[in-house]
Amino acid sequence: MKNTGRMQCMVAVVLLTLAGLVVAQDKPLPEIVREALSSNPDVTEARDRWLARREEVRQAEGGFYPSVDVNAGIGYEYTDSPTTRAAGNHGNDLTRKEFGVNLRQMLYDGDGTESEVSRQRARMNSAAAQLASAGESTAMRTAQAFVDLGRYESLYGLNTDSLKIHRRIQDQIRLRSEAGVGRRADLDQVNSRVALAEVNLVAAGVNLEDARTTFQRVIGRLPTGAMPAADNLPTDAVPATLDEALKTASANNPVLDTASADIDAAIAQHEAAKQFDHPRFDLEVGGNINDDIAGTEGHINDLSAMVRMRYNIYRGGSDQARKRVTAHNINEAKDVRDRSLRQLEEAVRLAWAAYQATGAQLPLLQQQVDSALATRKAYEKQFNIGQRTLLDLLNSETEVLQARQTVVETRADHLLAQYRLLEAMGALVDHFDAAAALTSIDTAQATSQ
Repeated sequence: MKNTGRMQCMVAVVLLTLAGLVVAQDKPLPEIVREALSSNPDVTEARDRWLARREEVRQAEGGFYPSVDVNAGIGYEYTDSPTTRAAGNHGNDLTRKEFGVNLRQMLYDGDGTESEVSRQRARMNSAAAQLASAGESTAMRTAQAFVDLGRYESLYGLNTDSLKIHRRIQDQIRLRSEAGVGRRADLDQVNSRVALAEVNLVAAGVNLEDARTTFQRVIGRLPTGAMPAADNLPTDAVPATLDEALKTASANNPVLDTASADIDAAIAQHEAAKQFDHPRFDLEVGGNINDDIAGTEGHINDLSAMVRMRYNIYRGGSDQARKRVTAHNINEAKDVRDRSLRQLEEAVRLAWAAYQATGAQLPLLQQQVDSALATRKAYEKQFNIGQRTLLDLLNSETEVLQARQTVVETRADHLLAQYRLLEAMGALVDHFDAAAALTSIDTAQATSQ
């Protein structure tokens, strides 16, 4: 009896902990997805990386524009030179003053700047695809947390109902035993089943609390109430065939877009490595206004405008090695893309198989629930008139609970399989109408400030 009392106290604690779930409902899933995309660190990190890559493109484009340098200086100078000695001074102390302006405009650099701009644009496209991929994966994790929370809320409710039924049967058997018309073994047996039902309820409460914690990690807050029901997707949202799903995923998945952009970046880097095979030409314009320099009093001014060529003849073989490195980088990027394509096809096939299997199982499992409920009802009537044993009645209740739990689990798995298909096709964020939350620059700038 002490153990039973302790178990009842644990059940009471779980009930108090989860009491808030029944008084209100949280937001619907699309709103929660938009909330997660606005604040999840995985998304904000990818968004900041994309914004940084955009600025790096502009930084690379600066190579097309002139560079202007201004220098100025004033200070003490002591000069002892043939010029000062010819003037009768072994040394001359002067206040040296300098001012100069130099302009350099690149005319031709072996297409190095153009290749660098192309590389940075490819990196920006890769970052944009990574942002889209982070959005898809975050939307999927949000959907998973949402569905799992609803799953464990339902399982908790089923176990609560099962415990109530077991206690009702326990009260009935206790009254029979106290009246002398029941057997002691029946009371022991039902006490054992009640204890098991209490254990199952505590376990269901722990699973529910774990789901709440996962929700907090993904969305950034604890749920404010019970999860609204998540319905199956419209029939036109899911591809009709596996081949259609594979084709759409290959065309739209942002992971493949990232890999393709990385290939473009590697190709551009390889082209940039060839710039040292060509001479570089710059237009250089400069002028200086100097006073009292080199030991000579008075101003010395100059102005020059030059087209200057620079061409390295030998650099120890490093230029050739750089080209070989970038060629290997292209092959590496292609290997990453091929691996991503295989992983994507695996993910689509697994999600499709789960979607098909769970969809086929659901009506059959519902039939099992209906049959188990009818059996329990019949056994209860037969038990009351002595045609069924207590064990038959308790087993029928266990069968009902297990059948209902299986339906809840399979329905949640069926829904998640649909979401995984959309994620693989790069369409999950759009399904929740959450693209604006994903790419909001205002949000990123507000975060940085």
